[in-house]
Amino acid sequence: MAVAAILLPTAWETRAAPAPEAPPSAQEAKTVREQSIYIPYEKLREVFEKQGRGVFLPYEKFQELWKAARDKTAPPPEAKPPVDALITEVSGAATVSKDVVTVEATVKFEVLKEGWNEVPLRLGDVALTKATLGQEPARVVFDSKTGYALLVEKKGKDPQPFTLALGFAKAYSKAPGQNSVSFESPQAPVSKWEVRIPESGVKVNIHPLLAATEVPPAPGAAKETVVLAFVGAAPTVRIDWTPKAEGAKGLAALASVQVEQQTTIEEGVTRTRATLAYEISRAELASLEVEVPADQKVAGVFDPNVREWAVAAADGAQKITVQLFEPAKETQNLTLELEKFAAEQADQVKVPVLRALGVGRQQGVVVVQVAPGLRAEAVAHSGLLQLDAAELPATLAKAKWEFSYRYAALPFDLTLGVEKVQPRILADSLVEAHLGTEALTVDLLTVYTVERAGVFRFEIDVPAGYDVRSVRGTAVGKGVQPAQVDAHHLEGPNKTRLVVNLSRKAMGKVALAVALHKTLREPDLLTPTGKAANIPLAIPRVAPGSVERETGRLVVYAPESLRVNPDQPTGLRTVTFQEATKDMRQTPGAGERPVLAFAYTEEPASLALAAERRKPHVTVAQLLVAQIDSGVVKYSATFSCDVLYSGVKNLRLDVPQDLAPDIRVTPLTIRHETVAEKPEDLADGYVAWQLTGDTEFMGSVRVTLAWEKKIEKLDVGKSVDLEIPRLIPRAVDRAWGQIVLAKAETIDVQPAEGEDKVKGLRPIDPQHDLMPGAAVKAAARAFEFHEDWALTVVATMYKLEDVKHTAIERALVRMVVTRSDLISVQALYRAQSARQRLLVRLPANVNFDTEPLRINGRPVSLERGDAEGSTFYVPLVGQQAGEPFLLELRYTVAGAGLTLECPVFPEEPAVQKVHLSAWLPSEWDYLGFFGPWTDENVWDFRDGDLTWRLVARRNDASLIQWVREGLKIEGGAEQTFQTDGRQYLFSTLRPMEPPEGSLRLAAMDGDYLAVLVFVVILGAGVALLLAPWTKRCIAVGAFVVLMVLLGVFAPTFTAQVADGVMAAAVFVVAVIWLLWYLLWTRRHDPRLIERRKARRAAREAALARARAAAQRASTPATKPPPADEAKPVEGETQSDQKTGPPTQDQDAGKEGGEDHA
Repeated sequence: MAVAAILLPTAWETRAAPAPEAPPSAQEAKTVREQSIYIPYEKLREVFEKQGRGVFLPYEKFQELWKAARDKTAPPPEAKPPVDALITEVSGAATVSKDVVTVEATVKFEVLKEGWNEVPLRLGDVALTKATLGQEPARVVFDSKTGYALLVEKKGKDPQPFTLALGFAKAYSKAPGQNSVSFESPQAPVSKWEVRIPESGVKVNIHPLLAATEVPPAPGAAKETVVLAFVGAAPTVRIDWTPKAEGAKGLAALASVQVEQQTTIEEGVTRTRATLAYEISRAELASLEVEVPADQKVAGVFDPNVREWAVAAADGAQKITVQLFEPAKETQNLTLELEKFAAEQADQVKVPVLRALGVGRQQGVVVVQVAPGLRAEAVAHSGLLQLDAAELPATLAKAKWEFSYRYAALPFDLTLGVEKVQPRILADSLVEAHLGTEALTVDLLTVYTVERAGVFRFEIDVPAGYDVRSVRGTAVGKGVQPAQVDAHHLEGPNKTRLVVNLSRKAMGKVALAVALHKTLREPDLLTPTGKAANIPLAIPRVAPGSVERETGRLVVYAPESLRVNPDQPTGLRTVTFQEATKDMRQTPGAGERPVLAFAYTEEPASLALAAERRKPHVTVAQLLVAQIDSGVVKYSATFSCDVLYSGVKNLRLDVPQDLAPDIRVTPLTIRHETVAEKPEDLADGYVAWQLTGDTEFMGSVRVTLAWEKKIEKLDVGKSVDLEIPRLIPRAVDRAWGQIVLAKAETIDVQPAEGEDKVKGLRPIDPQHDLMPGAAVKAAARAFEFHEDWALTVVATMYKLEDVKHTAIERALVRMVVTRSDLISVQALYRAQSARQRLLVRLPANVNFDTEPLRINGRPVSLERGDAEGSTFYVPLVGQQAGEPFLLELRYTVAGAGLTLECPVFPEEPAVQKVHLSAWLPSEWDYLGFFGPWTDENVWDFRDGDLTWRLVARRNDASLIQWVREGLKIEGGAEQTFQTDGRQYLFSTLRPMEPPEGSLRLAAMDGDYLAVLVFVVILGAGVALLLAPWTKRCIAVGAFVVLMVLLGVFAPTFTAQVADGVMAAAVFVVAVIWLLWYLLWTRRHDPRLIERRKARRAAREAALARARAAAQRASTPATKPPPADEAKPVEGETQSDQKTGPPTQDQDAGKEGGEDHA
């Protein structure tokens, strides 16, 4: 029975791959894992024909493949540790002996790499005394650059910890008062050092220092200083220590004091701050004592080492005793703060003298600062030397001091004379008087310039009879701050002195605004009586004596209803309004205007105003609208009245008597009634109306009158004369108006002929020239009048003719012909339509994209018109009639070839110009077109390849912009249509429907066209080889004529075929013809054959004569020549006569031989 071995490669690869977590041992790596499966050979087909069958191999071949697979299986790379060895902790104990420092250190480290490793110990500047690893001597090597290093061997792959015991020594350097030693230390994250110095009270410094503590000595232990420090992974450790100084035993401390005394003099208080810097020697000071004057209050004693302080009286002074936390050894600072208050500012201030008790020497600096608003001078000083500001200590040089002195010893005396600085105030005022018909309001704006010293109070004289409405601070321009007003009140016998108290001191430029009010009871100001009212205008002024200088300006405002004139101005100078309000903030009221402007100084100023109420000025603007329809005319007359200066109780309006009952007046608040007594200026046929309201008419008043008048019904072609009624406003200063004629769409309105029919009117444009705010829908004509007028118009009815509801102004159709016999189409239309849906018919076999229809860039659903046809509807919901929009269609057409059909709108819209941009594959040659289209392509010479190329006059981007021009469309979705190949552009006006209006292109693959041209010309040339030269010339002439005719009637086709390929074909035909002539035609030409025969006969005759001459030369001379000797042939040369007979015919086989004679 045959046996087969089944090899499963994937199972072998899975099982043979070593696990990354636990690498296999050497014994496991050598084990070959395999499995032999034996099956009956006669059932081999049943086994191997199943799904997932294996491979049958001879066992020897299987062993060979098995071994090759194992040899090529590379074990995964072993993971290496990031470092070979790592020092984890260093601890050392340094002991100072006579001249050296000995160190016992323990270094703990871990070795990660298997085999021999080198652990850097550094210590390049010390001498090793011991190095043991466990109980064995350590292998230590030395390098002059890196120092000592430890060699250690690790067996196995697991990390192994080690402990190294080191001992080394190094001599320390000695300096006066300080010893120092430094050495390179093994770097570890934990580095702990213990320093022992055999002296007590030694100050030890360790660098670098992260944390340190001094270990207290054990009871009964030897006197020594022990410091425990952690230095971290420092490359170098340095230890400095200073032996304890014994000092002067049995002597008291010797101290000197440097004092910096700062005295500040303010109104009612004198403050002193003194800094005492003690320098102590020989012994320590546990307490300090300072003596200060008895009139000074001790506000505080400050220093971090001050534990407590106390003040006690002592011999007419005060003694301050300060207890310290720690006795001062070398230096000690102390800061004192003193205060002295006084009910009133003293004329003289004595600078306090501070005396440090128990010191050998005291010297210092005294500086004095005077608060703003005070002025001081040195009245007396002794024991002091004045200092320049540049000589002050750095702690005092930054501030500004009025006085600065230095003293070398106590006592000293410094007395200052102090006086209060009087402020210097300048005032600039703007007085704005607002004159009304019932009240007079005065606004005072004063800008104070306060110098030298600040103030908390302002005083203003208020005229009698005025009420103070408000007092507030205000900002004026740049640099002028608002005064901070706290309160205000009136003082004086007549309550005319306004006192303003400030919450903050005013310094620099501040502004104060005061509002005054006075009620007027003048009948002449309420109604126009023709008389002027005399109104005295008192000017509010800054209180005399409260400022050094005052200037001011006065501006008088009044409404247009008052005519104001100055009366008896005193102390005032007339200025312009711009000059009066310069650099000031104006406060004009609504409806006011400046009428008077003056400037004044400190001199008394007065002014009286003569105010007269103006008579009313009434202006009436009339808008008369006539809406003409068939059978009725609707009138609307709007009167816009502008009443100035004074109100009027009523307005008079004359209306035609026959229209008066039908006129409706709006608004309802306007009442009308007929004037009882007929006015003298009332025209015949008119009635006088009096219009009144709830109150007097003042300002802008609008009154609307509306009525209707029936006329004869208009038939088509019929005309009727219409006289426009005239409404006349009376008792007004100016009256003008406009007449607007509006009509139905089927009615035409024309002015009637005749001078009495139209007069006093000026035609205007009803769309642009109407009065402001007036707009009349369907306005056809308009007139304007400024005097008496008359107007009669003729209205004629016409019939409307139905027009197209859709118009396509511009269109661009882009069609891309693909190599797969598909045409991608994008159609862009700029259209207007009054329909709700637009019908469109597309070519057969049309397929749509995901968004086949867009209107103004927004996707819209395309509606199918029939079940299987190609008619569709474009919904125009949301589009206003007559508003242009952009319509975009996208689809593909299959099997259309080179016949391009545009979408058709069956409802026959008014289509203007259409551009068709056709894109053909770049390897196709465009040969021409057929159809009612205009070619928009031109030939362009390309400098790159020196060829002529047919290009479109306009590219697609410019055509898209041409279609979109004037449309407000966001985005450019229409530009996402993809094109490929070469563009050819065509255009037409009002295109016809397919198939008559289709564009049929002629194009051919460029390679096929080149082969065809080459083959046709070459075939024609070969066919003419046997033709006579006359026929060949005729054929060449016919070819030239044909090319000229094609260039005239088919220039595109001619330009495509008349290229290098045609020139090459013509050249090949010319070469063939030349070779044919030389190799065939010339040999078989009869004339050439006759010429050759004649030359051969001449040569033969010459040979015969030569032979005869030779015979005669061999015979006697008397022998006569033979009678039959040939004579020389005419034209035979001497060389021909001498040439011997040829051995054979040299022309045999050539063109014109014997065979063809």
